[in-house]
Amino acid sequence: MTAYTTLHIGEAAVEVAAVVAVMALAVALHAFIQRRFKSEVLRKHNDVAGFVFTAAGVIYAVVLGFVVVVVWEKYDATEALVQDHINAISDLYRVVGGLPGPVRSQVRTELRQDVNEIINVEWPQMSSRGGVTPIPAFLETMAHRITAFAPKTAEQSNAQELAMAQTERLFDSRQQGLLQSSPSVPAVLWWALALGAVTMLSFAFLLGTDNRLTQLFMTALLAGLIATLLIVIAEFDSPFSGSVRISNDGWISLQHYLPQIP
Repeated sequence: MTAYTTLHIGEAAVEVAAVVAVMALAVALHAFIQRRFKSEVLRKHNDVAGFVFTAAGVIYAVVLGFVVVVVWEKYDATEALVQDHINAISDLYRVVGGLPGPVRSQVRTELRQDVNEIINVEWPQMSSRGGVTPIPAFLETMAHRITAFAPKTAEQSNAQELAMAQTERLFDSRQQGLLQSSPSVPAVLWWALALGAVTMLSFAFLLGTDNRLTQLFMTALLAGLIATLLIVIAEFDSPFSGSVRISNDGWISLQHYLPQIP
């Protein structure tokens, strides 16, 4: 019942093809500029263009690296939240074993319903970047049932106390999941990253060298690196969709495991 990352080969192949296409386009544009301008003309501006290119490259690299770190931390935190959510349901299912039969049966039925809802409804929604639904009404009813229960023995009192703690943990993980499932990179930042990529490639086009084939090769590498990092940002910013995503196998395992708990 562990949440972990899976790789979807089909979507990964599309992303690799996109990177190759960007590299080919950058090389084609650079080759066109090389045919229009002689190398001697471009080399006259190498000192100034190289200095500006270096300064702009440092700024863009810092911003790009910072965004990669932020979305990676978000992805890691989301994976931990999914695992905590799974553990909260599993622990609550066990804890209510100390409550009387009717209450125990109702709570466990609602927990199994919640797991089925996550697998069949919520996970497909998140995979299509539709977000997470709010806490279902039946979970609110379950929480009220646990809180309103009047224990008659010390064992029931302890079980109720533990159940309330696990219920709060379950609700917290759900609420935080609402935040983590939504994109964290705003549109204005995507525009800035795209503009920075165009700027970096434009400066590369304006530099002149004696060996133009080598320069085209360097342009391809630069374009491929930028495209790869932008795809990485998009992937980690949407932890439930894309070629690299959090698997729902942990929920499926929990679905099969819960009925086995006495």
